[in-house]
Amino acid sequence: MNKILWKKIHNIFGLSSAIFLVVLLITGIALNHPQLYREKRIEALAMDPENPQKIYSGTTEGLFYSVDGGKNWEEVPMLYPPQEVVDIAFSPNNSREIYVLEKWGKIFNSMDGGKIWTTLNLPFDPQSEGIELKQISVGAGGLALLTSNGWIYSTQEGKNWDLRQFNKNKRTLSRLILTLHNGYFFGPMFVWLYDFSALALFILIVSGLFLWNIGKKTG
Repeated sequence: MNKILWKKIHNIFGLSSAIFLVVLLITGIALNHPQLYREKRIEALAMDPENPQKIYSGTTEGLFYSVDGGKNWEEVPMLYPPQEVVDIAFSPNNSREIYVLEKWGKIFNSMDGGKIWTTLNLPFDPQSEGIELKQISVGAGGLALLTSNGWIYSTQEGKNWDLRQFNKNKRTLSRLILTLHNGYFFGPMFVWLYDFSALALFILIVSGLFLWNIGKKTG
C-alpha cells in the first residue's frame, strides 16, 4: 500500500515538474523572440530645440517622428533602421545634428535633420559581446556613451574613443545571467542554439510522458 502511495506521489510531482518545465521552455523561447508578441513601447523622446512640433520617439520597434506635436507618427526612413531605441540626443550647437542609440547595436547619426543617417564605429560589438548601450550625451566638445561596462568618450565625432572608464571584460553576475538567458552571450546565433536546446528538452519531456503512459497501461 505504501509503495502504491509513493508511486502516486512520484507521478504527481513528476507530471507537475514536467508541466512547469514546458511553461519555462515556451516563455524562454518567447523572450528570445520579443518581436513576435511585444507591444510597441516608448523608451526615449526628444524634441527638436528649434521646432517644438517636431518630436522623435524611440520605441522597442524602432525610431519614429512627428511634425505636428505628436498627433501623427511615421517611422524614420532608413536603409537599416534601429531595432530598439533607448536614447535620442540633439547637438546643443546644431539642432540638425541628431544621435540615436540602439540598445544592443549601433549609434545612428544624422547631420541634416534626419534625412540621411550613418552609423558611428564603436570599439566593440555590443550584441556579440553582451554590452548594453544605455545613454548618449552630446556636448560642445564631443560625445559620451554610457554602457553596461562603463562609459566611453569621443572628441572626434565617434572616430576615436577614450576607453579609460570602460572595462570590456566586466561581467557582473546579473549581466552574465541575463546575457546567457537572452542569447547575447555568444552572439546572435546563441538565440537559435537556445531554441534548439529548449525544443530538444521539450521533446524529451513529451516522449517521457508518453513512455510513462505506456508503462502504466502495460504494467
